[in-house]
Amino acid sequence: MLKENAVVIGYENGLAKVKCQSPSACGQCAAQKSCGSASLSELNGKRGEHIFTVETMMPLREGQVVEIGLEEKSMLYSALLMYIVPLLVLLLATGLSHYISENELSRALVIFLSTALTFIFVKKYSQKLGQQTEFQPVLLRVIS
Repeated sequence: MLKENAVVIGYENGLAKVKCQSPSACGQCAAQKSCGSASLSELNGKRGEHIFTVETMMPLREGQVVEIGLEEKSMLYSALLMYIVPLLVLLLATGLSHYISENELSRALVIFLSTALTFIFVKKYSQKLGQQTEFQPVLLRVIS
């Protein structure tokens, strides 16, 4: 099980909102102001900050530090879904586009559309998976 410490930022009716910071070497060097990776990592809010909703029977108060966990199987499956499936579709579409048309523009369009549709499918499917309990983080213990 993957474990991470998180801070409770809210609790209501058995659901706790927790925030954790993922450790990152990005932003620790002198080139962070001119680095493209550092800029991209800040697009989704503060760097490395993640907010989760965790079910708990134990009432929690704001500011408490808790340990949350996520099964490795769900993390591996998510990585497979997000990276390998679109890559395989891209390679398959590239190989099959030769049989569809000799025109390079139409081949490129088929490759692009099939890959884009795969990303749309992966997004919808991952939202569906995110509602299943094995893909939800669980509260392991209260630290302080």
